[in-house]
Amino acid sequence: MSVTFKDVAKLAGVSTQTVSRVTNGADNVSPETRDRVNQAINALGYIPNKGAQMLSRGKSKTLGIVSLDIALHGVALIVNGVRQQAYEKGYGAALSIVENNEFGRIKAAIRELASQQVDYIVVNVPLTQEMAEQLVEQFTSLNFMFIDVPEHSKVNYVCAEHTEGAKMAVQHLIACQRENFLLVTGPNASTGSSLRRAGWRDELTQNGKNIVASYEGDWDAQSGYLAIRDALAKKQSFDAVLVANDQMALGVLCALNELGISVPDKVSVVGFDNISDSAFFTPPLTTVEQDFLALGQQAVKRLLDSTEQSPHSYCQLILPTRLIVRSSTSVKTKQGENAQEILNHLDKARALLQSSLERN
Repeated sequence: MSVTFKDVAKLAGVSTQTVSRVTNGADNVSPETRDRVNQAINALGYIPNKGAQMLSRGKSKTLGIVSLDIALHGVALIVNGVRQQAYEKGYGAALSIVENNEFGRIKAAIRELASQQVDYIVVNVPLTQEMAEQLVEQFTSLNFMFIDVPEHSKVNYVCAEHTEGAKMAVQHLIACQRENFLLVTGPNASTGSSLRRAGWRDELTQNGKNIVASYEGDWDAQSGYLAIRDALAKKQSFDAVLVANDQMALGVLCALNELGISVPDKVSVVGFDNISDSAFFTPPLTTVEQDFLALGQQAVKRLLDSTEQSPHSYCQLILPTRLIVRSSTSVKTKQGENAQEILNHLDKARALLQSSLERN
């Protein structure tokens, strides 16, 4: 037989109304009474009926998330940050996945969440300014926070400092005496990708460096791999690769390794994100760090505070990025001579010397 409100109330020595106030998170309960009720709940294994609570309150303590596929590492971390912060604020999280940023799909996902009586929605899908502003205008009963929209959009958003992060990557490679650059961007629909690409190009142009080619990737490792294979099949010559995320950089490193091109001696590679695995790539990846968990957490914090804003003010937060230098970049050696080539020459010299000694 299932445990009921009455069972909890009887064990705790309180009314069923008091049990209801405790399970609904009401403030008008003394700490002692709240502890007694919670002890009874734990002792009996009582599970509150969230659906009934929603109906009785007329609203949900659930925060909605509209997101791209969480198989993507950065997307998954942002969603995790949203869920963690929602939980700390006493909210559950309802997730709706969309395959792409097709506007009809996004609106359908929002309607699905709205049917669950959510008041707050974090949108982690790349949108144009027009699309984001239309959502706010159309769904007036909801409060939105966006993560991938243009910086001048008249909506609430939280994002990373993509442009400055991209410029740091270029400055590092220039300090490594690199001259010819291959770019592997993210999807053009993503504001984050566009800002990184613009940051790279501005810094390279200002310093008179050569952009050999630019490839549009899809955030997945395979697109980085295919970009390098195509560039080398076309006999393009480059000594540095700027990659818009670490997963694509993994594909870049794999292709270079398969083709016998030494990293970082012949080609230096810089990614973007600093996912936890990037320190264990071969070689470990130099990258620009953005804090995905913090993005998700700040999105929730600012979203829950947004109801206190004046009607025409917006919460717009840009989180800093930083360069993490690892072994996928190094100063270019003179005359194309690198450490691996020197070792190869030494091995050949030893072999010749050994052969000569055996003959004598």
